[in-house]
Amino acid sequence: NDVVKPILTASGNHVGTTLKFMETDSWECGGMNWTNNFASEFKYYRNYDIKEYLPVIAGHVVENIDITHAFLADFRKTLADMVANNHYALFAQYAHENGMGIQPESAGPHAGPLDGIKNYGFSDIVMSEFWSPSPHRPTPQHRFFVKQAASAAHIYGKKIVGAESFTTIGPHWNDELWRDQKSSFDHEICSGLNRLYFHTFTSSPKEMGMPGQEYFAGTHVNPQVTWWDESGAFIDYMHRTQFVVQNGKFVADVLYYYGDHVPNVFSNKQTDPSGALPGFDYDVTDETIFKQLKVKDRKIVVPGGIEYKVLVLPDHKVLSFDVLKKLESILSQGAEVIGYKPERLISLTGDEKAQREFNDLADQIWGDVTQEKGSRKYKKGIISWGVSSRDYLMAKGVSPDFEFSNGNEGDYDYIHYTIGDSEVYFVSNQTEDTRSFESVFRVQGRQPELWDALTGEIREATAFTQLNDRTIVPLTLDPYGSVMVVFNKPIDVTYEEVDNSNYPNYTTEKELDGSWEVYFDPELGGPGSVRFNELIDWTTSKDEGIKYYSGSAVYNKNFQFSPQENTSYSIQLENVLDVGIAKIKINGIDKGVVWTKPFRVDVTNELIEGENNLEVEVINSWYNRVAGDEINPRPDQVTKTNIVLINDFRGVAREEIPLEPSGLLGPVTIKKAE
Repeated sequence: NDVVKPILTASGNHVGTTLKFMETDSWECGGMNWTNNFASEFKYYRNYDIKEYLPVIAGHVVENIDITHAFLADFRKTLADMVANNHYALFAQYAHENGMGIQPESAGPHAGPLDGIKNYGFSDIVMSEFWSPSPHRPTPQHRFFVKQAASAAHIYGKKIVGAESFTTIGPHWNDELWRDQKSSFDHEICSGLNRLYFHTFTSSPKEMGMPGQEYFAGTHVNPQVTWWDESGAFIDYMHRTQFVVQNGKFVADVLYYYGDHVPNVFSNKQTDPSGALPGFDYDVTDETIFKQLKVKDRKIVVPGGIEYKVLVLPDHKVLSFDVLKKLESILSQGAEVIGYKPERLISLTGDEKAQREFNDLADQIWGDVTQEKGSRKYKKGIISWGVSSRDYLMAKGVSPDFEFSNGNEGDYDYIHYTIGDSEVYFVSNQTEDTRSFESVFRVQGRQPELWDALTGEIREATAFTQLNDRTIVPLTLDPYGSVMVVFNKPIDVTYEEVDNSNYPNYTTEKELDGSWEVYFDPELGGPGSVRFNELIDWTTSKDEGIKYYSGSAVYNKNFQFSPQENTSYSIQLENVLDVGIAKIKINGIDKGVVWTKPFRVDVTNELIEGENNLEVEVINSWYNRVAGDEINPRPDQVTKTNIVLINDFRGVAREEIPLEPSGLLGPVTIKKAE
């Protein structure tokens, strides 16, 4: 009533029409653990009185350590139930009463008294977050969190997996799109992301100047950034990718149950507690959905409709009684399950009688287990333990869904969807190098197509083979490149295309070295037209109008060339800094924006015999100009902003502001495609 109701009142008829969703950011409320009516809530959820166990909350042991731990488990689980039912469920109810949905970031990554996937059950759009590289969160395990949200969407049957995207603390404007943003986006697409929400899109009043008012955290994406007018190519790539995957049904072989302990927040895909990677994929489920599992033709089925070949239990040998009873039920119906025999019930609900019944049921399912690895038939199902899900499936004769011929496990990632009768794989090169490799897909009898979300091009693969119910497709992906391999048209299982590669081999036909004419806009503090005898980093210039320049600079060069008939040519810029965005014109013909390495564009139809003209417009970020104005402030300076670059991401002043290498660094070459 204090916050939301005034907003809805002010929004009037827009509520439920233009204003369709409400969002709260990630839970950052810490470990709150009491309310005025907590004792009655505890009695409702756990069915016993909390009073005699209150000393445990103050750090004391009641009766013995096992009973104390069991009470703490009940206490924390009650907190999670209350957060889910008294906060997020009511949030959803209130929104729905107003014709709206909710999309809270209700499942971490910050620890709290939460069961993340349980909370997601109340969301209309399942929201997570992921970060671009920054000193605040430099490693993948601290940057990527979408797998949990995607799993929740899959198991609950929700279409949109959203994320607060490209968050950083430290960088300001100087993100390199192909390296920082695209690699992060592709990584999380492979985890199940299908809709990004920019973090951050700041509204800055005109009187704040340029680049204006910014949030302390990035990535800054708004009309004030230098590359806004060229952002369409970057955004189109994400639009095309998201459009496809939003319409897909996720394919996975493994369902992992992550227990009922609290806090209960899942990490990223590569954590893989089920042992499915590489080659197989998995979803994560909570207790709420576990108790709703069904079995169809020996496959485990979630309410969202996805079917899995095997269910994996957590390896800490602890289950709730409700989960154990449900496990017995699905095993009786023919499910295949991997998990160690649970040793104990960590709960005081039901007293000693529940513990005895729990132990009896565990003995009934697993028998008298003594070996670390084994398998046992139980009614129509199979319970196994001491084996990863990947090894289990391989031993059953199930081929990996996706494999690659060379490189390390972390070099590539993928996700697999079905759309109608089509099989859709998104494949990502997660390295800074161009990679050529054979990719192997668990599909046979369909023509592979290569869909390029950068350009929108769709073409049939001209090199592939089919073998043992799988299709082998040679791929070549640029640094942090990606492709959708789509299996559409039915073909004979013996059919193959015998080309050596699906991609041209590029060789250097001519290097455009020597001098360039470069124009730096005087309105942005630039010197106008200058000549570079060779391509240089602007920050090495003695001219401060170039050293601290930010914005668009236009390179111009004439060169001689004799194109051969029936030969394809491309211009390749190779290195463009700092944001990595350039526009190319050849002989006055606009060839559009390039923003991914190696910054290559086809110019076969534009090259002519004799003299040719190449124009390259390079746009770097605001960073160096803001730095220059901060180092040498003056009344007529170009920039105005609240950001202070001398401070590091902790807010501590550094000795100096390091500049960002900028400009067209090349080498610029004409490539022949063979």
